[in-house]
Amino acid sequence: MKGFIALCRGLNGWMNTVAEAVLFIMMTLTVIDVVFRALYKPIVGTYELVAISGAIVIGFAVPRTSWEKGHVYVDFLVERRSDAVRKGFFIATRLVGIVLFALLSWNLFVKGAHLQKGGEVSMTLHIPYYPAAYGLAFCFLVESLVLMADIARIFAGENRYE
Repeated sequence: MKGFIALCRGLNGWMNTVAEAVLFIMMTLTVIDVVFRALYKPIVGTYELVAISGAIVIGFAVPRTSWEKGHVYVDFLVERRSDAVRKGFFIATRLVGIVLFALLSWNLFVKGAHLQKGGEVSMTLHIPYYPAAYGLAFCFLVESLVLMADIARIFAGENRYE
């Protein structure tokens, strides 16, 4: 169990580093494009690159955000309940999340295969879309693993169910 938790921790750390790097590149590209537009020489395809980069940043940041409980948490349903009820609610929501993200991962993988087979590319730069779909499928698969690790962390005593 500790090995699985360590694997998930390492994976989501690596993915967060990728998200940070892509975000930096995306911001740099946007600033350079704005400056060049002022000089009447915009960078061709900036919109496409920023859109694809945005998907990558969001997808690769989801597992780390979940791991660190950085998302919005509404606890009014369970705040005055016993520890057992809160723990059960935590586990139940994680199980629903596992199923949801596994289905998202599977469907994005299928979509990626469809995009690859059809040869779908962006209009200006002709960037293929399927690597982004496969990348997001991987991200949501890792998110499912992180949610499983959340449950494992409860039983290992590492995690509070909040």
